[in-house]
Amino acid sequence: MDHHAHMEDMTETSPRKDPPAGHGMLVVGLGTRFFYHLPMFMSPHDYQVVLEGTLSQPGSDPQGAYREDRKAHGQTRVYTFAPASFVLPDVFPPAPKLKKIHGRLFRGHFESPAEYPANPFQIGGDVAVNISNVVFQQKLLPLPPALDRLEYLLFGKAPELFVAHLITKRGDFDHVLSANVKGHEFPDEELRRGVRIQFGGKANRSSERLVEGKAAPGTAKVLDKKVVVELKPLVEFYMSERDLA
Repeated sequence: MDHHAHMEDMTETSPRKDPPAGHGMLVVGLGTRFFYHLPMFMSPHDYQVVLEGTLSQPGSDPQGAYREDRKAHGQTRVYTFAPASFVLPDVFPPAPKLKKIHGRLFRGHFESPAEYPANPFQIGGDVAVNISNVVFQQKLLPLPPALDRLEYLLFGKAPELFVAHLITKRGDFDHVLSANVKGHEFPDEELRRGVRIQFGGKANRSSERLVEGKAAPGTAKVLDKKVVVELKPLVEFYMSERDLA
């Protein structure tokens, strides 16, 4: 990833450990929009975060513009949001300091990295993301506990469900797909905080990642119970290893 949009804004200060920065996000979902922070193993971008929110802008309809643009460009999978600098932990529960962030909304990757080199098209400038829920947050640690099996986070609102690979270590891979799930019907309340699904027959490496159209058996953690499910990946929205090297 081109790091120019991820550099700290040294003209501002914050009482928190993390300085303000531009935290680029992947945007998925038509019925409900989710904003997936594109993490790196460098401060202050060392967080894996999934936000739920709405788009707004005085005098325009960025939600409608995003929805219609996705429908008109079905072959384009990557849509991104490039926010102005802010302190990422300020949006975290239980007492968020920030519930709205502003930035630019793009078809394509706003940084045009090697994996997604196409020139981005700006759908809207000075668009607000009104954060209604923090689905998931985790700090990427230098020496985390290793995952012995492939694991993804399930989130979304039926019928639109998504999975993101759980990142634990340098050299890991960043992977977001849409999916169908059989074996358990996840209500919105369960999905609101994300559901971890472990794939017992797969090692936690990119060569064994989920593949479009290829169903995989897994075990979901729902409250204190384990539920056997079958997850079928539908569309791969994002895949990168370079940013986590």
